[in-house]
Amino acid sequence: MTILLLLLIILLVFTTTLLIVEKLIFQPFKGTATKWLHHSDLNGRKVLFKSGRNALSGWFYGEDNDNAKGLIIISHAMGVTSEYYLPEIMYFADRGYKVFAFDNTGYGYNKGLFWGFPQAVKDLKSAIIFADDHTLPIILFGHSMGGYAVSTVLADPEVKSHNISGVIEYSGFNDIKGVVRDFLGADNSLLKKFMAELICLGQFLIFGRMIYNKASDVVNAKSDVNFIMVHGTKDEEVRIDSTALISRDFANTNVRKIIAYNEGVNTHMGVIRNDKGSNPDVNQKILDEIISALG
Repeated sequence: MTILLLLLIILLVFTTTLLIVEKLIFQPFKGTATKWLHHSDLNGRKVLFKSGRNALSGWFYGEDNDNAKGLIIISHAMGVTSEYYLPEIMYFADRGYKVFAFDNTGYGYNKGLFWGFPQAVKDLKSAIIFADDHTLPIILFGHSMGGYAVSTVLADPEVKSHNISGVIEYSGFNDIKGVVRDFLGADNSLLKKFMAELICLGQFLIFGRMIYNKASDVVNAKSDVNFIMVHGTKDEEVRIDSTALISRDFANTNVRKIIAYNEGVNTHMGVIRNDKGSNPDVNQKILDEIISALG
């Protein structure tokens, strides 16, 4: 009995420590993500919607586009909120699209605990269900963590009834285990490899089998969806020669790859904005190519 109790205490301490580590690693960005442009500066319509037990903030833009080409739903990266993408939001709105942007659980001024990458997928699913009134085709736009979310959310049965015609994926990774290993540099150290395994174990304890979803599997299964993938050759966070989604081979012929080679636009954040967000200029050349691909 004493040995059993001791084992239970050890298990409890181990699990608690693991969850604390998970919480620290995936600590969400609080407050505003930019100094130069905010949702309150523009004419977006703010709404609240539920994702699980939490209320998330969202904003609609371009609602005055009577003949809108589609509804673009934006899923943000780690370390920023939806405000970071306001220049891109206005770019799309000015070209005839309605846009819905939202902050993930715990991000910005939202309450709740953000435990890991699958939470971004869950929040995106809730955003799709909330924002889609079934009058327009939906295009998903995601960057980094959001790139993984927009690529894998299509596997969720609750999303299948929504007319998702396109996915724009910036700097996204293919699978959770791979990006965690890359982030820690696990290929060069047994200790870091062990740490990566522990982090993935924690993700499994929280999210279950969701952590095994690979974006490439979903892309190949969705031949009726147009995928546009953008990645920089000097992306240090999601390396193009390792876990990047764009580096996979696809049977789906509706995949278009845009690789950024030029200095300043070929980094993890540079593919979005070549000044790393210090002022609100969009990466015009890449966005124009995306608009052309969307038709």
